[in-house]
Amino acid sequence: MPRAVFSVNDIPRHERYEVWKESISCIFDVAADAETRRDDFFAAVDASMFGPVMLARSTSRGQRWERSSSTIARDGMDHYMIQLYETGGQTLTAGETEVEQPIGGLLVYDLSRTVAARSGTFTNLSLIIPRNLLAESLVAPDDRHMQTLPAAEPMVAMLRDHMLSLTRLSQRMSAAQASAMVPATVALAAACLNTTGRDTPGASNGVAFASMVAARRLIDNRLSNESLSPDWLARQLGVSRAKLYRMFEPVGGIAQYIRNRRLRRAMLELRAEHYRQLPIYEIALRAGFTSETTFGRAFRQRYGVTPREVRYSGAAARQSAANDWPDRRYEDWLHHLAV
Repeated sequence: MPRAVFSVNDIPRHERYEVWKESISCIFDVAADAETRRDDFFAAVDASMFGPVMLARSTSRGQRWERSSSTIARDGMDHYMIQLYETGGQTLTAGETEVEQPIGGLLVYDLSRTVAARSGTFTNLSLIIPRNLLAESLVAPDDRHMQTLPAAEPMVAMLRDHMLSLTRLSQRMSAAQASAMVPATVALAAACLNTTGRDTPGASNGVAFASMVAARRLIDNRLSNESLSPDWLARQLGVSRAKLYRMFEPVGGIAQYIRNRRLRRAMLELRAEHYRQLPIYEIALRAGFTSETTFGRAFRQRYGVTPREVRYSGAAARQSAANDWPDRRYEDWLHHLAV
């Protein structure tokens, strides 16, 4: 099965941190104090691909991590990342919210959301699942960022042990066997997130869950159509406008949700190789915007960069790292989960 092992151990000591910083910028912008950068810095990522799902063991010294709006636009990642810290720990911050990595438990990142983190010297496991594989199985899929999953919960123990088993056995699996593990892994992750930790809005209401799934599908299937509106959506779902607004209140409201989905689609297409020949205006139209100026203004407000900057950074990110030393293929794999 596909495996990439990145390490700075064979790089001259004075260059190690900068090589690591450049490589890991495929997902996080990092910073470390002078002592950490100078004194025998180490970092490694051992990544395996289970079909469209990545499992990676990383180790490094303590540092600060950030996913800003511009980082999100630059890399186009739209995944869930579930982390287990085998050694060390981390603290995540977003706005006024701060959470600690549960000892022996799991912590969820929504990589489409901004976050800052700090860690000590660590070894962790990261299970990275594209949103389109997991979201429709989740209650409140947009409310999972920084969800903590305590070690004492049985479902958390099952998912943690599954991640450890996959890591231990991955190099004895064929590519076909690895791909066959994907449905079970995604289903176990969904069951764990849906039944563990904080109360999730609507978790006990199957009708509300089904309505939200149906609404999300309708929106995503009609993003390019100007007629997409709260009124149209309410009619299609057979609900009142008031009920529709209540459904989307936890994610900032229906209008903001539609706008963000349109901007996200445009961002992914700006980075995708098979849309390279399309003018930015065409991509704006495909995402439901009637004016390139309006699109550009909304895009910059959302992500802090222009559509043109994303297109050029995406082209650079697609350069294959297969022949690089050290082995940086995991960066390319992460990017291609999103397009």
